[in-house]
Amino acid sequence: MWFKTFVAILLGTLMANTASAEWRYTQAHQMFGDAPAARVDDGSGHSLALVCWNGVPMVSVAGYASQMGADRRKPLEVLVDGIGYRLESRHSPHDGVWFAPSPLGLTKTLQGGNVAVVTPQDTRPSRFPLSGADEPIERVLAACR
Repeated sequence: MWFKTFVAILLGTLMANTASAEWRYTQAHQMFGDAPAARVDDGSGHSLALVCWNGVPMVSVAGYASQMGADRRKPLEVLVDGIGYRLESRHSPHDGVWFAPSPLGLTKTLQGGNVAVVTPQDTRPSRFPLSGADEPIERVLAACR
């Protein structure tokens, strides 16, 4: 009996993580308001998004604990299938959001990659699946044109 319960809990957890790992397109972002965004969650409370803000594609990560205070400029490291990007980002402690303009190379790598590992300064890395990212990201880029 305990085995069936264990299997049911394990499958429920896997299904919850799979469901949360789907890229989706939205018309709003928690920090940027009415801004087109392509977003995915890692199943642990973190999210990765590409947002069109004032015509500029922006990388955004959220869900990281932070100290209150003024906005800060800090490095944000993004590793996609072994290709690394170090972005000079801004961190909004009030929202728990890190954001930076997305270089074209990073945007294209996110669209065609397998896994992104994102590490805001002084935090642990988070892994985000990139399967299914192409179409939602393309919609964001179209909104930025």
